[in-house]
Parts: sequence; C-alpha cells; structure tokens
Amino acid sequence: MRENRVQGPVTVDLENGLHLVPCSRIAELASRFDCQIRILKGDLEVDAKTILDLMTLEATCGENLVLAASGIDAQEAVYQLTKLFTSGFEVSNGSDVG
Repeated sequence: MRENRVQGPVTVDLENGLHLVPCSRIAELASRFDCQIRILKGDLEVDAKTILDLMTLEATCGENLVLAASGIDAQEAVYQLTKLFTSGFEVSNGSDVG
C-alpha cells in the first residue's frame, strides 16, 4: 500500500504570531490524526504534535509555513490544520487568540 503524502501552504495571520496558545491548538488538533505531521519554515522542520517543537518556529505574523503530512489521515490532517490557520485560530465564543 502506498503511503499518503500531502503538503499545503499556510500563513500566520495572528498579530502576535504562533505563541503558546495557538501552538497548543495546533498540537492538540494534530494529535487527533493517524499520521506524521511536520511544519516547515525555511530549513526548519518541526513535529506539529509537539508544542515545544512548534514554539521553536518563532513564526511571526505574515510568515508562510508549509504543512506536510504522511500516513493514513494525511489529507484530512492538512485540511483541518489549514482551516485552523485560516480561521485565525478562533475559539468557540467567537474571540481569537492573536
């Protein structure tokens, strides 16, 4: 069986960049999927399921990142994480984390 690999670009649209709260949301969502998920910023590549790895990206507002997933849930994982980025990391009460 061929391994499913998916990539997609995202832009950090949070005024304060990827600080602890959005990093925790990324890791929590990524952990739901049965696949390996990496986030790339230039030559730096980190595990999207690990908050500390995500914090090392030091991604600021306006920066472009690449979501890369491989495994059974790769397509859905990239789709859902892209939605998280494009929603501005909105929370259920309508406020955001930026």
